[in-house]
Order: sequence, then structure tokens, then C-alpha cells
Amino acid sequence: MIVTVWVDDILIFVTTIDLRDKTIADIEAEWEVTNIGKPTKIVRIEITTTPDSITISSRQYIESILRKEGMDSSNSVSTPLDPNVALVPNPEGENGSRSNSFARLLGELQYIANATCPDITYAVNRLASYTANPSLQHNIAVKRILRYLAGT
Repeated sequence: MIVTVWVDDILIFVTTIDLRDKTIADIEAEWEVTNIGKPTKIVRIEITTTPDSITISSRQYIESILRKEGMDSSNSVSTPLDPNVALVPNPEGENGSRSNSFARLLGELQYIANATCPDITYAVNRLASYTANPSLQHNIAVKRILRYLAGT
């Protein structure tokens, strides 16, 4: 059995229906609960179940980020980072601010990488080392991750 808790939402993953029913009964014996049945979305993760599989996705969240960044009609790319571009520190050497749009976007991408898209993890973590002082090169690279997600 796996029980996940997010604030006041609980997901229960069990191997048998009897175990599910007993677990729900045990929880209901202690707390007032509302059972809404099979989950379809939790913490921006969409859940699709079939008799043979469970699929998770962040499609709606990714689409909302693409719209917010004005990239909902952008051309897709096949990789999250361009292998021909060597990322280097900002050559202007200015002291940047961690409260910038680059940092916000990287945070959103880090959540997506952790939740449903591990294929962008390396690219997001590589760019995170430039968060304090991003250059135009780093902003282009983070937009490339968005273009990659638009295609996947």
C-alpha cells in the first residue's frame, strides 16, 4: 500500500480492493472524509487510468506556461538542450537577482521535471547553476526547454 498526502487530499494505492476498502474504513473511523473516487488530477498532475495502466501528465500546466511565455505556437525541438551550445557564465559579470523571471521559470520547469518529465531534468539542473546571473544565452536555453515540451 502507498498513501500519499497533500494538505487535505489523500491518494491511496493498493494491490487489492479489500485492502483499499479496509484502509478507507480505517481513515473514515478517525476523520470526516469525502471520497471522490478515482483521481483525475492532483497538484497539477493529470491522472488517466485504464484497466491496464495509469498515466500521469502535466499537459495543462505546461500549456499554461507556454501561453504565459507567449510560446504556445512555437516550433518544437527534439532535445531540451542544444548539444552544440556550451553554456558559460554571464560574460558581463554583473551581479544578478535571484528574484527574476528566469528563476521563476526554472522553478516551474523543475516541478515538471520532478513530477512527470524526467527527460528535462538534466537541462533544468544545468541552467539552474546560472540562476543568480543569467545571460541571454541562458534565457534562450530555457526557452528551448519550453519548445521541447511543446513538442512532447
